[in-house]
Amino acid sequence: MVSRLCTSLLMLVAVCFTADRARAEAVPFSCMILEDGMSVRISVSNPARLARSCLVSCRFATPLWGGESQIMCAHMVPAGAKDIEMCTKTSGGVQLLKQTHGSADCIRR
Repeated sequence: MVSRLCTSLLMLVAVCFTADRARAEAVPFSCMILEDGMSVRISVSNPARLARSCLVSCRFATPLWGGESQIMCAHMVPAGAKDIEMCTKTSGGVQLLKQTHGSADCIRR
């Protein structure tokens, strides 16, 4: 009985440790519409002491496609990086009017 209890306790600790390592953390980011009005520069910061996999999602108001377009980037970001450019992407020829929403999360891999 004691052996089973110890095994269960060890499994619980392992699950909690694994869940904590895979948890996403919100990080500073920016989605800047470039001068042409049809491209976006997406940058992110990683305040952690370890390199992490980051995903940034930016939504913009547009005159087409139901009024909104989404542009995303995902890359490994070095530890301690500040305002590092993840990507510059085009909207596919649609004018981007203003940013309506954005989010950025990073996880350890």
